[in-house]
Amino acid sequence: MLTRDFCLKAVKAFRAKHGLDAPDENLIATLHLMNCHGMDSHAALDQSSRSGNDHGIDAWFCTDSGQELFIYQSKLSESKSLALRGIDDLGRARKWMEQVIVDGTVESVPSDNHCLFNLYTKLSGVRHQLRKIHFVLLSLFDENELEDSKECRDFESDTVRCRLNGFIHSTSGGRLRLEISQFNLEQGLPERIKVYPIEKIPNARIELRKNAHLDLAYVTLQSLVDLYRQRGDVLFDKNVRLSLIGNKDARDRLVHPMDETLELITSGKMSPNIFPFYHLGVTIAASSAATEEHNFLNLEAPSVINGCQTIVIVNEYLKSLEKQKNSVAIDRFKQIKVICKVVVGMTNDEVKEITNSNNRQNPIENWQLFSNEPVHVEIEAALKECGIFYERQKGKFDSIMKNGENAKHYYSTNGTYVRIVDLGQIIALAQGHLQWAAKPSEIFANKDNHSKIFDKTIPRYPVDIIFTSNVFKALKRGLNNYLEIPAHANSSAPVIFRKPIVRAQVYRLALLHFYQSENRRSARTDFSSSLSKIASPRLVDDAQAFYQKMVTKIKNWYIQESKDLSAEISTKKTDAFFTLLASELGVETVDCAIPFSQSSLDWTEVLGR
Repeated sequence: MLTRDFCLKAVKAFRAKHGLDAPDENLIATLHLMNCHGMDSHAALDQSSRSGNDHGIDAWFCTDSGQELFIYQSKLSESKSLALRGIDDLGRARKWMEQVIVDGTVESVPSDNHCLFNLYTKLSGVRHQLRKIHFVLLSLFDENELEDSKECRDFESDTVRCRLNGFIHSTSGGRLRLEISQFNLEQGLPERIKVYPIEKIPNARIELRKNAHLDLAYVTLQSLVDLYRQRGDVLFDKNVRLSLIGNKDARDRLVHPMDETLELITSGKMSPNIFPFYHLGVTIAASSAATEEHNFLNLEAPSVINGCQTIVIVNEYLKSLEKQKNSVAIDRFKQIKVICKVVVGMTNDEVKEITNSNNRQNPIENWQLFSNEPVHVEIEAALKECGIFYERQKGKFDSIMKNGENAKHYYSTNGTYVRIVDLGQIIALAQGHLQWAAKPSEIFANKDNHSKIFDKTIPRYPVDIIFTSNVFKALKRGLNNYLEIPAHANSSAPVIFRKPIVRAQVYRLALLHFYQSENRRSARTDFSSSLSKIASPRLVDDAQAFYQKMVTKIKNWYIQESKDLSAEISTKKTDAFFTLLASELGVETVDCAIPFSQSSLDWTEVLGR
């Protein structure tokens, strides 16, 4: 029997390398495809599910001849009973496939799950060639440990009587099989690299250097939608953001105008040829271009680095036509084309710069330039294991959470999420980088600053992130509330505490107080498991009680040192004052419990787990 920890180690490395947001059971199915069938990572990702709505199919593989098909259900559990639930999922898979293979149709095209969309497309072409279908339960267990179970016997009994069995057995050598298999984690080189063909414009190449160039392509919107449906959100993995269509400004500025244009075209009131006149086009980056055919570029690992909004909007529009079964409008839609720039063979740094340059029409904040750094991918995965959403790409929360199957993984996020900039500010406070805490945009000014705050150890502290995020909301609200008390509101206190460096110093002491004080033990227990959408009233009250001990002292000191606010106070004097104040308040700043450090709290002990 394999161990779950061994499998999770492989999954974690794969997730970080490819920047994926998917359940462990799905990603290990991807690894199994790569290792068992010699698929490259992109082909395997196309043929493995990363979300719900999968009809019990976590992954699939079909031989080149189209005669043999493998349907996988993945269960990454050390419990036999939980693993055997995968047999019921394979039963659901069999029923869905029966519609596709026997009837040749389904109620709706599975456009919301790229794995099923690719399988549906494949089966539509090979349904009459199939000879063998393997329904495979992937788990930690050897087949001898599960094959005698009632679940397996019931599946085989039901399968014998199903229409799919009769259809497959009607062909020479046809048969269905139920198999139990352990995850295959023995890495090897892929048999081939999957390529994605894109129609090109002849004689439209700009050479940068050997094996690095830009091609112009003239692609249909349908082909871009199909590419998205094949690859899912991994198609946008090098973009600085996902869809912004959940944002009201984006809906007004992008969605409604494009929908109106598409409506005019598909209703026959405008020519499909008008679309490229209105649209700037899209940009795709690929690692390389395989042997070219006369009119096509065969791209390896394509990724959309500009045009994400267009593709998502167009996909939603096409789904509405498909739901209406409006074949005339769909035929007109298929005639719409757009110019596509294809950049091939660029370095990662070059792709980042090209991405940033191609997205200027939607303003980019500096933090977005770091959204695909491995550390943020790992933070995202670590928080997801705690049921918390980390929005490392702008718009990702709305894009992911609108699907209930995705939302169920974020059971403790409570309709909110951890923001990259907020987390950077909190880490800077904890570690004493007070200038950056006062002006968090500086953390993202360059790579060196970013790396000092978001070092590779940060993903090890997911509970620190949850607790300090909740506390930080309360610290900000509490200070604002306390300064509204007439005794302070009618003094110079509001002016003093509007200074970013003063606030940073105050927030740091308060943050460390909540992290260290014995009096805040219950707060650490109660606010370290789930996110608060708004500042907790209880934490706000506790913060105000702490500020009561310090605000007047800070105000009197600042007035005196600044000569009644007429001069700035040096950093040296400010640091010295707050160091002394920390000592008076019983807050330790060195050799003590500090978040995101080797001396961070042992949350297993704190929470009694």
